[in-house]
Order: sequence, then C-alpha cells, then structure tokens
Amino acid sequence: MAISHAGPEAQQANEKERVVRTSLTVLVTRNADGNLEEGVRARLAAVDCVVGVDRADVSGLRPALNDVRVQVDVTLRVSGPPDEASVATALESGFGVKEVREVEVA
Repeated sequence: MAISHAGPEAQQANEKERVVRTSLTVLVTRNADGNLEEGVRARLAAVDCVVGVDRADVSGLRPALNDVRVQVDVTLRVSGPPDEASVATALESGFGVKEVREVEVA
C-alpha cells in the first residue's frame, strides 16, 4: 500500500482554511434546481472565500416575488484573513448574501 503526502502548496492551503459558524440571510432564486438547502449551499459555495459548506440549517424564510429570503445558520470552511470582521465582510460581498448577523471562527 502506497502512502502519498500532500505537497507543500496543498499543506499551506489546508493550513489557511478555517471553520466558521455564522448566521446570515441568503437570497435563493425561486426557480433554482434542487431544494432550498441545496440553493443555500450553492449560493454560499459561490462566495470567493468559501472553500466548502459543511452544514446548513434553515431557521426562517420569507418569500418574495423572484426569490426566497432564507435565514440560515451554517458551518463553513473559509480561506483568507482569520478575524471575524474580515470573514463577515468577505461573506457579505458574495452575490445573494444579504446580512451576516454573527461570525464565530472556530
């Protein structure tokens, strides 16, 4: 059995990833493929700093004409600056992310 080790670039990339828990509001298009949770995950995965969406718990929603405003508590893996304010700013810059209420870097 062969064991492979990640190269230096892969190790550095993993070291820069952080787990973040956050509560935020995301706009999901009404006619998006899949269910509401998949729509939230897709919208958040498209944000530049997000490496992965580990968990998404919908806590509320409000339908609008073209989309659904979803309040969600999520656990994300992010890259970039380590402080909560920078993570919140990076998340809010994502298309369809309307309000970041709290951020906790684990």
